[in-house]
Amino acid sequence: MAAVVASIPNSVLGGAGVAMFGMVIASGIRALSKVEFDGTYNLMIVAVSIGVSMITLTAPNFFHSFPSWANIVLHSGITLGSITAVLLNLILNGCGREEDMDGN
Repeated sequence: MAAVVASIPNSVLGGAGVAMFGMVIASGIRALSKVEFDGTYNLMIVAVSIGVSMITLTAPNFFHSFPSWANIVLHSGITLGSITAVLLNLILNGCGREEDMDGN
């Protein structure tokens, strides 16, 4: 099996990667299109989370002086952005809205 995978040309793998990551981005855009951005902090949460997740790409050594256990989590932009989004949502939007809790 390893020989079959190793025989695939890099250009084919690159094309498959472009299609795969394009589908991931399209799915994310579709999910974000269902989010209510008016009257909430959701736009800020999305913007800050994407910005924070880009830190690992733009400045790879940004977390170099952090403890080794923290680098495991902070090394991945996806993990860092996801954690940022969840924490900001809890802080800014709370666990639920009052009208959702009242059933209105």
